[in-house]
Amino acid sequence: MFRNYIFILSFLFCFNTVAQTIESIQIDEDQKISDLLIKFEISPTDFFILNPEYSANRFDYNSIDLNKKLFKGDLVRVFNSKARDQSKIGFITHKIKRKQNLDQISVIYNISSDDILEYNKNVIIKKNNIIRIPIKTDRKLNVSNKLSRYVVNPKEGKWRIAYKYGISIDFLEELNPEIGSFLRIGQEIAVPNKKKIELNSIDENKQYFEVQKNIETSTLEKNLGLKNNSINRLNPEILENKLTKGIIIKVPSSADLTNEVINLSKASLENNIVDFNKRKFALILPFRLNNYDYDSIQNYISLVKNDKLLNISLDFLFGVEMAVTEFSKLGLNVKMDIFDSALDKNQIDKIINENDINQYDFILGPFTNNLFDYTVSSVNDYDVKIVRPLAKKLNINKNIINTIPDDSIYFNTIIDFVKNDTINSPKFIIADSKSIGNANKIKKVFPNAQQFFSKIDDFGNDTKTLDYQELDSIFVKGKNIVFLETKEQGFVSNVTSILNSFVNDTISIELVTTNKNNAFEGVNISNNFLSNLKFTYASTNKVIKSKVDKLFIDNFISRYKNYPNKYSIRAYDLTYDLLMRFSNGDINDLKVHSIETEYFENKFRYKLSNSGSIDNTGVYLMMYNGLEIEEIIEN
Repeated sequence: MFRNYIFILSFLFCFNTVAQTIESIQIDEDQKISDLLIKFEISPTDFFILNPEYSANRFDYNSIDLNKKLFKGDLVRVFNSKARDQSKIGFITHKIKRKQNLDQISVIYNISSDDILEYNKNVIIKKNNIIRIPIKTDRKLNVSNKLSRYVVNPKEGKWRIAYKYGISIDFLEELNPEIGSFLRIGQEIAVPNKKKIELNSIDENKQYFEVQKNIETSTLEKNLGLKNNSINRLNPEILENKLTKGIIIKVPSSADLTNEVINLSKASLENNIVDFNKRKFALILPFRLNNYDYDSIQNYISLVKNDKLLNISLDFLFGVEMAVTEFSKLGLNVKMDIFDSALDKNQIDKIINENDINQYDFILGPFTNNLFDYTVSSVNDYDVKIVRPLAKKLNINKNIINTIPDDSIYFNTIIDFVKNDTINSPKFIIADSKSIGNANKIKKVFPNAQQFFSKIDDFGNDTKTLDYQELDSIFVKGKNIVFLETKEQGFVSNVTSILNSFVNDTISIELVTTNKNNAFEGVNISNNFLSNLKFTYASTNKVIKSKVDKLFIDNFISRYKNYPNKYSIRAYDLTYDLLMRFSNGDINDLKVHSIETEYFENKFRYKLSNSGSIDNTGVYLMMYNGLEIEEIIEN
């Protein structure tokens, strides 16, 4: 009589240790919603939450909704795809008497006419015919609600709600198909119907991992560097030695990160979006379009090819456009206005005078320091942030966002790296005459370190070389750490060659610098030497991974017919990060600018300076290893 066809997906979850599945079924005959509820033992509240298209409000149904018809072929979602098993209902037989109708029979047995007809579909009500009378039917629905309404609180992402109610993020999204990429404050969603006392609480001093595959608890503990039973002690609801894919677990803050889990508790801009207003920003680049003669194609093409600043501007623009496109895919609106600075202060005046500067969340650029400073002073009375995209911090102002870390950040990162080394190794400091200040700062931190400086000739000139004999026999067996401080490529070439000659089976030399610059990347620099010396430095960026980030690279090539260079990738990372931060609320709020993020090549973690500027402090720790440059992940 009633057949159903199960398809789409089934999701397993637990409500008070009772396993349930959500399944989609296809109706094979017309019927009221109220009848289906009885057959599938589902409460009205749960039905309309799972099937919101049948009521004006998925959390508030009425009697009219219950009497709506379901038609053959309709798809509905229920907890259990099997209707009540009729074979378990007892029956007695009744022989119809002369002139006896259905109503009279229902009165005799105190059941409804519908119940009698339900079990006698092919029987005609007339004298001497035999019908079955169910003796344990209950047309009243008495099923508890398994779902309830939940109102999203500020700074509450999907994983926090999922963990609170003991379900996976996937199941939360299955319960709420229209949930979107981000939760909004005040948004109403469906969750398991649990009492407050049954909910899990978030301990901000712990980490929360989403398990990425079915795995034994003991195996995961070993891989995470945890003691036996650590997971079970923090997650008492886990009774077996098995974890299923998608489950969210609480772990100690000391837990390592492996590919079997995702760290959900790491602060995320995506999980904290609270401002869904349209983002607006201005991009000021030095195109200098007035310099080009568009009537002469040959001259135009030649100028474009040879104009380095124009090419950097175009590469940067392409990266910004990619970021805007990606941000828009999240369902968030953004408007970008592009201006040509023409490397002219008069043009900056024109941009400011002819546009409503206060409409922008931020202005990205100009590139050059003098125009950037001029722009900052010109908009000082406006409530808008000016973003320095490529240069290091040079001035201080409450309107500025400095995206390149100050030299002190790189210095302290390397100093801390060396200080945290568990092996007590001898330290050496090598510097040229222009870097004596840095060398002395390092000496103050490591007073026992030996210092060596480049040779000065008889005329007082720095030769940018070091005498091999000075270093002969000073290195000990085991590890030796050498600081190299210079901005001269020739000196780097000279010193790395000498140091490499001392490396053997018993002597190891590890080279570090507190100020990585172009001198370490020149054509005269041997990457073999740098690899042998395990050259380590702090950097604003790392190298994009062509395999891991293939989709972005392919999309960029498809759109612009070129491989993305460092300017395009920085523009993408920086713009996308800024759009996300401004969507997180007040950019001056510590909770917004202090969240650490990283994208393809760049890392951002801002702090508020004493002058009011917002300065990036996010850097990578990089090491040459086997001709590859790898990021050092510190625990």
